[in-house]
Amino acid sequence: MVCFADSLCGPVIPYLVREFLLDEAAVVAMIGLLSSVFNLVKTIANVPGGILGDKMNRSMIVLISLLLLPTSYLLLFLAEQSYWILCSYILLGIFWGLSMPSLSAIIADIIPENIRGTAFAIFNLSWITSQTVAPVLGGFLADNFFIRFPFISALLLSIAVISLYLSSIGKVKAAALPVRLKREIGRQKGTISTEHLRLNILLLCCMRFFSGVGNGILMPITTAFLMYTLNTSPTEMGLAFSVGWGVATALAQVPGGKAADKLGPKVVILLSTLVATPLLLLLPFSVNVFQFMLFMGLICFIGNLSSPAFSAWIANLIGTERRGKGYGFTSAASGAGAIIGPIIGSLTWTLFEPNHLLPFAFALIPFLLMLPFVIILKSKV
Repeated sequence: MVCFADSLCGPVIPYLVREFLLDEAAVVAMIGLLSSVFNLVKTIANVPGGILGDKMNRSMIVLISLLLLPTSYLLLFLAEQSYWILCSYILLGIFWGLSMPSLSAIIADIIPENIRGTAFAIFNLSWITSQTVAPVLGGFLADNFFIRFPFISALLLSIAVISLYLSSIGKVKAAALPVRLKREIGRQKGTISTEHLRLNILLLCCMRFFSGVGNGILMPITTAFLMYTLNTSPTEMGLAFSVGWGVATALAQVPGGKAADKLGPKVVILLSTLVATPLLLLLPFSVNVFQFMLFMGLICFIGNLSSPAFSAWIANLIGTERRGKGYGFTSAASGAGAIIGPIIGSLTWTLFEPNHLLPFAFALIPFLLMLPFVIILKSKV
């Protein structure tokens, strides 16, 4: 429900920005700035989120984070200028930064190693599925009612999420601190040297940093390409991301997770990155939204086969007592890359306009730079 609420707003926000900033270059720059600020705040919040996740009850960290969501959507609904949107993104960044390390650690702790890839695939599928329908619905609501209608819906959903979470927090607490986890911690302490642990986290962080840069570059240039080159409406924008990203990514989760359990996370990440990265050059040759969705869907399916593999790899390489930090620091590294990426994407779009191939070509570089770190890392401790 959290991701559904967030995705209702996603395709509409660029058009709200355009109401405040009429110039194309200013709109593209603001879209990049919003993404960079969101990822900056998320990156900063990931660090205390990961540390606290190893020291406090993780379910309480998630609850505290959830309390920020209604205010974020209220700011979008009441926005009188683009900086209101910026404030909303800051609150969203704090939410995701604080909550995700604890959520990921809870899953890793309660799932056996031999099926972690599949478990993370199912977890990813639960939120990706919501992001498949929500962008189309958000665009439809904006087109057929008024542009801020999706923000009201997201506000109501965020309040409902808090109510549901409070009603089930007893079960969540039990999952966050299982008895067998305490025994496992006792067995695992001392099995991973501090130097080895630090090296694993460093290499994983380098991988995530370059992945974040690449995805960050793609965010403003794909949005600008849809808005200004293909002249899409909010509904078409939502459809493009729902099908091109949401459906394709959802379909990739279970096969990606099963492949990670059988072949190992390292092999899956290497193959998916090597195949998907060159295909990004197809996107600027799209002549309509349908073609863009096909290209994007192919790229996202292949590339996101690695998503559950990476989550499982962190759990395999980092001991139970440090998993909160592991997920927190790697998320922070990805966020750091995603701060830089949108700035590069916005600049390359404006600099090379009307040549659309070069901005997409820039996005290939970070994905290729992450490969040496994948190769160096061991498959497991």
